[in-house]
Order: sequence, then C-alpha cells, then structure tokens
Amino acid sequence: MLITDDDRAFRETMAEVFARRGFEPILAANGEEAIHVAQGTTVHVALFDFHMPERTGLESITACRSLGINIPYILLTGGLDQAIATQAESVEIFSLLEKPVSIQIVTGVVKDAMASHYPWYEAGR
Repeated sequence: MLITDDDRAFRETMAEVFARRGFEPILAANGEEAIHVAQGTTVHVALFDFHMPERTGLESITACRSLGINIPYILLTGGLDQAIATQAESVEIFSLLEKPVSIQIVTGVVKDAMASHYPWYEAGR
C-alpha cells in the first residue's frame, strides 16, 4: 500500500494504522516520490492527499495511470469542493474522502477497494 501526503505526521499515522491491519505501507512525501515508488514496487492500493506542493494528488494519480499502474486510488482532501469532486470523478478514483477522516472510514474504504479490485483479497482475510 502506498501512502502519499506532504504532512509527515499524517503519513506516519496512516502507516501505523495500516501496518497493524496487515498491510505493508510504503510512504511518499510528494507526488514525484509516489510515482517513482509505484513504478519500482508492487503496490495494490494507494492513498493520495490532494493538496501537495509541485504536483497534486490527482496529477500524481493521472501520471501513475498513464504508466499503466491500474490500482484502486483513494484521494483525501481537507478542502473538498465541487471542482475537486468533478476532477476526481474524471480520473476514476475509487473513493474521495474529506479530511479529517476517521480511522474506521479510511480503513473500511481501503478494504472495500482491495476486495473490489482483487478476487484473492477477501479469501485471504
């Protein structure tokens, strides 16, 4: 699982949350780093923050998709508005979540994304 957010505390908290649930989190501090990681590592699901310097989460997801990395993408944003929702829909992300988000919601969405994209996921849980 790839977690990309320029907020180090949020990134590390999410990594801890998902590691306790059996995931192997890989952390990226920005979109460029995330794209590099996704190209060189097997990633099954990705969380991206929308608001990051240099490249937004949506721009990063678009770049990953153009490289053939077709995994479930979950976008988180602290400033959800209709423009972001419309952009997210056009990129066909799995889910758009507004920060602050509860651990229960984000973990549930990740599990749903995994189950809907990978037939082996539910069987292994």
